[in-house]
Amino acid sequence: MRQLALILFLFTAVFNSAAGETNYFCVVCGKGPLTGHIWLHQRGAVCDDCYKLPDRCSICGLPIRPGDGAIQTDDGRFICKFDKTNAVMDVAEAREVFNDARRDMVELYGPSFALNYPDVTVRLFDVDYWSEAGRPDGLHKFGFANTRKTPGGDCTHEVVLLSGRLRNEIAATAAHEYTHLWINENRPPEHVIDSDTTEAICELSGYKLMEARAQPEQKKKILANPYTHGEILKLVEIEKENGIGYILNWVRNGTTASLETESSALATPVWTRAVVFTNIPPPLPETLTLDGLLLNGVSRRAIIGGVSFAAGDVKPVKLRGRTVEVRCREIHGNEVLIEVEGQSEPVTLEIGDRNFAP
Repeated sequence: MRQLALILFLFTAVFNSAAGETNYFCVVCGKGPLTGHIWLHQRGAVCDDCYKLPDRCSICGLPIRPGDGAIQTDDGRFICKFDKTNAVMDVAEAREVFNDARRDMVELYGPSFALNYPDVTVRLFDVDYWSEAGRPDGLHKFGFANTRKTPGGDCTHEVVLLSGRLRNEIAATAAHEYTHLWINENRPPEHVIDSDTTEAICELSGYKLMEARAQPEQKKKILANPYTHGEILKLVEIEKENGIGYILNWVRNGTTASLETESSALATPVWTRAVVFTNIPPPLPETLTLDGLLLNGVSRRAIIGGVSFAAGDVKPVKLRGRTVEVRCREIHGNEVLIEVEGQSEPVTLEIGDRNFAP
């Protein structure tokens, strides 16, 4: 799922109160009554000094003042003191949001929307490594879904979600990514669907979930998102006219690359059995492994045992038997140099080639 990276600052007005004091107090620093230039944010007035602060909340755009209770993610995003209480920051909460979203989606769409292979591994990363830096449209990916199929036809599913976003935003992303998993299971190989239509079907799920949960602002964001190049608007109208069964059956039985309403034969739902699901947390490794390297311009990060490291970071990594402190000394090429609690010598890890049992 992609969204606009441009932060919507929501400063609705600015005026000069040189004529005298106002009833406004700065919501960032508390200064007031304010005079001079005053900026209006959705959370209240902001004085001119705070408006000029370089850091902004990645959720609402409020200026961040050092020491005011904001938090910061590993990739440098700030979350203000107001939004941090509703921001999803740990994987357990992300799994809860995902499972709640897919239960609601199966209830909305019917039993045919249950997965035949229902166990989904949900991961959470606090590194915005899907950012498309330098692109004029500034799009970010807030989630990723992956399905692996075995030669025998079985499926394993995984969803990765970006941390530091509000619960309702992550729920919309979860509905989107769950729909990708459903499409991966149900679309026959011979039915090639263009990418905009695929993403619009997934966006429609996020839209329907936000509609069911009475979240009009999230619905507006989904419709305004340029990600599907307008296909989401067409899908909303098709669903209103024909129902979701038409769309799901087109995925299974259609032949065209994009969705049209010419064939009413697809409008009859085909139901499948509902499957009870559990969520399987990622299994803890027995050894330290280098899972991947994340590049963002000149910045480099390493994922070691599912934990994100920049050079110099010291963090705990959970193994199957215990938790160890790991210090990432260097990141270069396809390997990292680390120091491990209890080991006298540094250790080199390579992607997919070596592991280390401390």
